[in-house]
Amino acid sequence: MKKAVIMLAVSFFIMLSACKEVGIKNKHVQSDVPVNFIIDSVIEEDLANVFDSLSVKYSSQLLVFPNLTDKNLLQNIYDKKNIKDFSKEGLVKYLKTQKKELYSKLKKSNKFTHLKQLQKWEKTSQMNIKFNENQYLHIQYYESMFIGGLYNYYNYTEKVFDLNDNKELELKDITSISKDKLSKILNENIDKTTMMQQMKKYDVLEYNTLLTKEVPMTNNFYFDENNLYFHYNTEEIAEGYSIGDIVIPISWNELGNTLNIEFKQRMKIK
Repeated sequence: MKKAVIMLAVSFFIMLSACKEVGIKNKHVQSDVPVNFIIDSVIEEDLANVFDSLSVKYSSQLLVFPNLTDKNLLQNIYDKKNIKDFSKEGLVKYLKTQKKELYSKLKKSNKFTHLKQLQKWEKTSQMNIKFNENQYLHIQYYESMFIGGLYNYYNYTEKVFDLNDNKELELKDITSISKDKLSKILNENIDKTTMMQQMKKYDVLEYNTLLTKEVPMTNNFYFDENNLYFHYNTEEIAEGYSIGDIVIPISWNELGNTLNIEFKQRMKIK
């Protein structure tokens, strides 16, 4: 029964993304963002008693890009969301519609009426600007769910957009390195991460076990002035090992002459 409740709750939360608007803030704008490139954010928070035995607390935040007009680019930025109007007003309307649909589905469902003790569920979603230089825009998408002590989940998605070409960046736009060579570097560099060094100190058995695991390829990458980073979510590297999410860096020097010339020039990599 618990498993059924968890699966149903997860399916409901997949389409969850909104509630009441509480304000527009610029806290996600970093100092290196060009002054003519405006980034706002709409933040929604709510606490609702859906049933006597079920309360839902959630927070949902979307970034707003008044300067961006390319529809394909904006659709990629708001991936998997059925958004047609990308203005601030359009995003607010989208969030309100999502709220109504969620509450309606929850209230029409009879799957939760059997709960005898109060369940407290939480859902959080965020978009955050992590890097905005040289016409490259890195957005980190964060999702988390907490379902009454039965299920705890969080996930990071990294996306980098080329504002010159109005597209999401692919790994081949950065480097021509082969999958085999990249996999070898990832497997070597995972041991250099803070997470692995902590495990080496406090949990040698699990540390040694994880070193035997092959680090899989992922499209969840981003970069800054110094490195290319690959972000792995919980259990992506080794199922059953609760090491949390882990970020593996690869320096530009390690990629050497495989770097795309145009990318290297735009990023001013020496």
